[in-house]
Amino acid sequence: MTNFYRRDDESPSEFAERLERCERNAGWYFTDATKAQLALYNERLAVAAAYKGAPKWDRFRDAADREFKATTSAAAELCELTLAELLTDGEVSEALSYRWDELAVSGAMLEAAE
Repeated sequence: MTNFYRRDDESPSEFAERLERCERNAGWYFTDATKAQLALYNERLAVAAAYKGAPKWDRFRDAADREFKATTSAAAELCELTLAELLTDGEVSEALSYRWDELAVSGAMLEAAE
């Protein structure tokens, strides 16, 4: 993760508020782009719930965590770029917005192929 620093003209509390706002906005993009993966993750955990407290639960959860991380890596990368743009420019560039659109289209095409 990239470290961001406050501008010379803002207080630490103003920076904290701006960072939180930008993280929330970047997170919206990530959440929107990973709805299908989150649904699958929740489904996997619901199936594993019967084993909660047992070692099998840990294996199910760890496998679901790995799968979620692997299937959302492109969205996580774009989320980091989005956060950086929001903090530096105050908006998402057209090029980055296009990359989010490409990710959504590729995800829809994968779902249709299944």
